[in-house]
Amino acid sequence: MHTFKRSSLTLALVAAIGSVGIAGTASAAVHLSDNGQGQVLIYPYYTTRAGNDTYLSVLNTTALSKALKVRFSEGKNGRTVLDFHIYLSPYDIWTAAVVNTANGAKLVTADKSCTAPAIPAGGKGFTNFAYSSAVLDSIQQSGGDGATTSLDRTREGYFEIIEMGTITNTAINAAITHASGVPANCAVVQAATMDMGVASTLIVGGQSARAFKATGGLSGTASLVNVAGGTDFGYAPVVLEAFSPSLVENIWNYPDSIFPDMTSTERTSLVLYKGSVVSSSWNKGSDAISALLMHDNIINEYVLDNTTLSGTDWVITMPTKRYNVPVHNKSWVTDATQLFSPFTSKFWGNGNGWRNGACERWTKDLSYWNREGESVKFIDFPEPAPGGEIPLCWETNVVTFNHSYVLGSVSQVNVPVYFEHGWVRMPFNSDNIPVVNGQTDGNGVVHPNASHSLTSINGDKYFGLPTVGFMVQDFINQNAAPGILATYGGNFNHKYTTRISRLPP
Repeated sequence: MHTFKRSSLTLALVAAIGSVGIAGTASAAVHLSDNGQGQVLIYPYYTTRAGNDTYLSVLNTTALSKALKVRFSEGKNGRTVLDFHIYLSPYDIWTAAVVNTANGAKLVTADKSCTAPAIPAGGKGFTNFAYSSAVLDSIQQSGGDGATTSLDRTREGYFEIIEMGTITNTAINAAITHASGVPANCAVVQAATMDMGVASTLIVGGQSARAFKATGGLSGTASLVNVAGGTDFGYAPVVLEAFSPSLVENIWNYPDSIFPDMTSTERTSLVLYKGSVVSSSWNKGSDAISALLMHDNIINEYVLDNTTLSGTDWVITMPTKRYNVPVHNKSWVTDATQLFSPFTSKFWGNGNGWRNGACERWTKDLSYWNREGESVKFIDFPEPAPGGEIPLCWETNVVTFNHSYVLGSVSQVNVPVYFEHGWVRMPFNSDNIPVVNGQTDGNGVVHPNASHSLTSINGDKYFGLPTVGFMVQDFINQNAAPGILATYGGNFNHKYTTRISRLPP
């Protein structure tokens, strides 16, 4: 195992990173940021259900202008429902909200920072284009998948913001920089001829329009706000650093491109594990991101206090699932699709109950405790899936406790617990799952049966599933004052355990 013994995450990562590239950009393997700033922001959840709107921000904390890719993905199968570019001048912040419409959801913003294309004054509706066409029996970023084609599917999911590069062209910088609160000329970056890619020959103001290497310094926030309910669940995104490949000048692509995405990163990951940094090499960029997010247990609390009528939901998103799980129409006799680690099930959406989607199972090892340390080691779920398991079938899942339905998700699974409040440990350790054509690991080895694990080219085996998310809980005070009902909301990031072993490469 390639490790660097240090007492601090920052020092360990600096030691592992090694060299420093142009404009102070570290030439390094991708890793989780330890200070909430970086090149990529992964926001685990947006929703417009149950009276919620989702408010969001992205902040450029640096003196360099940034070209950013924004992608909203619906929660069933990670299909893109809206993507565009943002151009942030130095120290700029961009804000927006995802709100409900009659049929689905849309993005609205009053912010003046430049986007390409421009966001209309009335907002930009989310689309079902990427999941409403003919079924494509493979891993694709678009095409029917057997689940609903309704716009209602756009009402919840997750989103990501990726830095494509920094802008050094003087004329472009001047165009996107604010004067009296408004950029000088957004039409410059909105033009169909704008090309900042590595092969660009475009000249603007006598200089090359090519973007320079990403340097990080992005941060952000999101809030799930329910005005009528009086709750605000605010959270910070998961942040990745050193995402942009060290040998590539930039990862800018045209606004209508599916790139950059989670495959566009370095193929080496750095993960802090038991006081050391594990450096792993991968065949795919998305596997490097999976390695950063791999957890064999999710740990968090729940509150179901009767006096305050409280409820608890957990958000669990798997942002690399769409790159590894194929769609397979189960009515077709032949299955030629290939499944990739660490996922164990293929996607199809027209079944019933737990068979919808691509289901990852919790095992009977799921345990929960009350606040006094009493525990239950096995839950006898009502109407259990085969083997007594309850699955997470979607890319974005909501786990609700005792039918709390705090977020009103349609991608939720209920977990009955017998203690009024306590905590839960949710394991991901399924193995020996039969799958047609096997499961291809991160090192290219095909296993006849699937498991919750991911093995790198150099033999580092990561156990679990790649997840991000948080817990939300609400409280109702029926006696805040005579005739006044008060509601409150709180949220807390998940805690995790990680397990990595070294196998012969």
